[in-house]
Amino acid sequence: MNPENSKNLKTQRGFTYRYYFSAPAEGKPVLFFSHGFPSGSYLWRKQVAYFRPLGYGLVVPDLLGYGGTDKPTDPKYYVGSGLAQDIVDILDAEKVDKVIAIGHDWGSRVVSRLANYHPDRLIAYAFLATGYAAPGSAYADPIAQSETIKEMVGYDVVAYMHFCVEDDTPKLVEKNFDSFFSLLYPNSPETWKEHMCSAGGAKAWVENNKTTPLPSYLTSEDKEYYRQTLLGGGMTAPFCWYKVLIEKCNAEDDERVPRANVNLTKPLLYVPFTKDDVALPLFGDGTHSQYAKGMYTRKELDGDHWAVMSQAQELNEILVEWINGLAI
Repeated sequence: MNPENSKNLKTQRGFTYRYYFSAPAEGKPVLFFSHGFPSGSYLWRKQVAYFRPLGYGLVVPDLLGYGGTDKPTDPKYYVGSGLAQDIVDILDAEKVDKVIAIGHDWGSRVVSRLANYHPDRLIAYAFLATGYAAPGSAYADPIAQSETIKEMVGYDVVAYMHFCVEDDTPKLVEKNFDSFFSLLYPNSPETWKEHMCSAGGAKAWVENNKTTPLPSYLTSEDKEYYRQTLLGGGMTAPFCWYKVLIEKCNAEDDERVPRANVNLTKPLLYVPFTKDDVALPLFGDGTHSQYAKGMYTRKELDGDHWAVMSQAQELNEILVEWINGLAI
């Protein structure tokens, strides 16, 4: 992504965000891309390269805790209402009234809270891999529902999250970064089910400093970018996205969502990745069957959790076809 299109903005909460912005051509909507853990705006480089020449406006931030954005280490700053307001502040600064919001992984939580707190700023929403996180639901706090989820699918899908909320995890990850990177971006999709979805598996992997070759969709330059941006600011802030789930402030924040805004009434696209053993398609299917009340589109991709990168061309074509079908 062209650094000349990157900007900084201090939000109402006092946090400085780094974000990529490209204005739309006449008649084209603005797309907001919301990344997850542990990615940064760099996750969307192939989407930016695809959509910008087509004239779409783009807002692609490093979310709180990542890249060039501030990195507070208190989980309370990662509640959904705050994260959503930060994005609205960016939209206001760029004089963008409405966006099509596209989220992946934890970025879907930001899209969810935008839909809950600021529905008037959204044209439509797309959830990639991870579906809508309804406030106060099992999908909003999977750690509390780990046993129920285990009974549902037959294995401990969120076992790794217990490692993510331990106090010593950031330092361990900083020490054995190559091992952590191999686990989060595996060269075999089966790695997640075997090591992230078993009690103590993720911690054991990183403690033992286990590494594997890079997957085909990442270069050594990509890995070095992640090393510099993640370790440059430390790992405590990114892990706050998990730690906030077990904080009282998260539940209180969810309770403040207006009940009228819990259901999703705008057009919704859900793209599950069929080889993702953590963000299982059945989770998104379940929550969308309950909360999606508007036009609903579902398109599968045959890839693991990182199909945003590995199947970028196919995903981009799904997105543009869906966007072109919206009544904008």
